[in-house]
Amino acid sequence: METRFFQHLQTLVPHPEKARFLLTVSGGKDSTVLAHLFQRFNLDFAIAHCNFHLRDTDSDADMDFVKNLAEKFHKGLFIREFDTFSEQKDSGKSIEMTARDLRYEWFNKISATFNYVVTAHHADDNAETILLNLTRGTGLKGLTGIPALNGKFLRPLLPFSSDEILHYAQENHIDFRTDQTNFSEKYQRNKIRLAILPQLQEINPSLIATLTKNIAHFQQQFAFYQREINKKMQSICVKNADSLLISIEKLQNEPDQSILLYETLKPYGFSSNTTEEILTAIDGTNIGQLFFSPTHQLLKDRNLLIIKKIEDSTSHAIIIHDENDLRKAGFEVSRVSITEITDFKQDTNSILVDADKLHFPLTIRNWKEGDKFRPFGMRGQQKLSDFFVNQKVNRFQKSQIKILSSENQIVWVIGLRADDRFKVDERTRECWIIRQPQ
Repeated sequence: METRFFQHLQTLVPHPEKARFLLTVSGGKDSTVLAHLFQRFNLDFAIAHCNFHLRDTDSDADMDFVKNLAEKFHKGLFIREFDTFSEQKDSGKSIEMTARDLRYEWFNKISATFNYVVTAHHADDNAETILLNLTRGTGLKGLTGIPALNGKFLRPLLPFSSDEILHYAQENHIDFRTDQTNFSEKYQRNKIRLAILPQLQEINPSLIATLTKNIAHFQQQFAFYQREINKKMQSICVKNADSLLISIEKLQNEPDQSILLYETLKPYGFSSNTTEEILTAIDGTNIGQLFFSPTHQLLKDRNLLIIKKIEDSTSHAIIIHDENDLRKAGFEVSRVSITEITDFKQDTNSILVDADKLHFPLTIRNWKEGDKFRPFGMRGQQKLSDFFVNQKVNRFQKSQIKILSSENQIVWVIGLRADDRFKVDERTRECWIIRQPQ
């Protein structure tokens, strides 16, 4: 096992003798054997242990065991104790998930000076994972099991079964702690391990080895699938600084549009059910329909699906007392005589207004329903909401639009249109040139 272990480690870490490893050790069979293997090859490592205080005095006994192991190997030791039940309270998570999240959050915090964080997941864990994923419902990704290397997290025992690890421990007289909760069917994973796997092994005694090979095949197939999905995504999507744009027409021309849209939206937290709702919506005509994931929102626009992160849309008004305040807000500002204006061309990014008509303090704020203004070049007033429709401004864009106002009158729908009431005329002597931040 030692030779196979080190050869496999070298496929994951090109020069393990030059790396620094943080080993996560519970004191159980798997992680204790992992520590002995790293010690056997004289690798540079420290040990990290979490005490979740879930098993009364047994938890403290595990912690003491790991302390003694680190001392025996003359290795650095990190220990963190958690009040896991308090952390779980009102979280909506199971105790298993709470402990997992606490563990990985802490590992990430203390691993800055290490190249890898090493866990003792093995082949049986992988088999349990894909069976659990199948039970709960999964796509192809769920069949690929636990990755051997994921960022900093390294799992070099995945090729080895629990029986192989136990045999190595017995053969080398390695002491370890036994967690009695591993034999309780109270936890879902334990039900798979204790009840389901033994029955499947009656059909195939080499089940773990078979599933391990299958997982390797699934990983290769998923990698190929993902490459093809990425090619398709590039043909239908455009990524901007703050949004992802999906061409509805190009998506509808794809024969596997359901799979393609699901894989495109999955990184943004959209479920398969929501994806199906979106597919139904793009066949309809109602523009402006919104769909939500926990972190993002998707807008069905005329020709596009637009995905943006959900942000706090509340924004306080900014009071502008003078031209210096305008500059502090990022605007370019200058006050000039009308005789100096020779070639100014008003556009959406800048305005030219009569200085006598503009009265400080000004206000920069979000637009709101009911706002009206007189678009430059028009005689009558228009609701901003109607103006946005005419300009084909989508809901996401509307949420970002701000207005510049003077004495409660809109001077400028910033970036779109100036108000006609503030324009220069034959009586203008001085004017302001204001350009929006770029």
